[in-house]
Amino acid sequence: MVGVLGQKVAAPESYAPDVLERIARPPASEITRLGWDIWHAYELSWCVEDSAVHWVGWFGIPADSPATVESKSLKLYLNSLNHHRFSHHSEALETISRDISARVESEVVLHCLPVSEVSGITEELEGINLPGCTIGAEPETISAKRLTHSPGKGNVVSEHLISHSLRSLCPVTAQPDWGSLSIRYTGQPIDHASVSAYLSAYRSHQGFHEQCVDQIYTDLMTLAPASLQVVAFYQRRGGVDITPWRSTEPLSPDPQRLGRQ
Repeated sequence: MVGVLGQKVAAPESYAPDVLERIARPPASEITRLGWDIWHAYELSWCVEDSAVHWVGWFGIPADSPATVESKSLKLYLNSLNHHRFSHHSEALETISRDISARVESEVVLHCLPVSEVSGITEELEGINLPGCTIGAEPETISAKRLTHSPGKGNVVSEHLISHSLRSLCPVTAQPDWGSLSIRYTGQPIDHASVSAYLSAYRSHQGFHEQCVDQIYTDLMTLAPASLQVVAFYQRRGGVDITPWRSTEPLSPDPQRLGRQ
């Protein structure tokens, strides 16, 4: 099937695994970067024998997989299952896991829950809210050099920094993508204002969600924290949202979502 990136493509009317579009990840860096890309899918539906069933699903793609999947193609693929008949629920889950795993060349984890139970994976962020950026003063380019330690504070701290102002642009459509950013670290105190100024450069930056989080994580690592976790809870588009998790420590797949997603 012709690639869907930047194209007007009608929704498939039958099972169409070929619509899934692979996006290669950048070459691995020397910086330890563990984690997952957690996707929430709010339009999961297929038929078990003659009955249509509906779910909210979440699945995880390992952060070290050779590739990820493009969101529009994922939406089209999942909706191609709407009229497909499976003999039982587990067959549907096995099919979806197999198809996505084949595209990203890594084993994907998949779970479904009833639509009424989304609140069970919804949890808001609690921490230190970063100061807002100054409109009109956004830097033109992203630079790790803008990130600094707090002057005169040499003690090791553990902090959870939060920003609900993360904004970047889709590299295909140039449309804005919004999200909430969570930064947990242990190390020498990081200057909060410098993080806000650094993040403001993403407001006009075109990049896939995963790539933006990889860059934020990599740039924060230049401050040599003892531990670091960066998570971006991007708002949904087309019935799916993505939450990339990056960490210096091994992580289990976490389905947490925010209410704004």
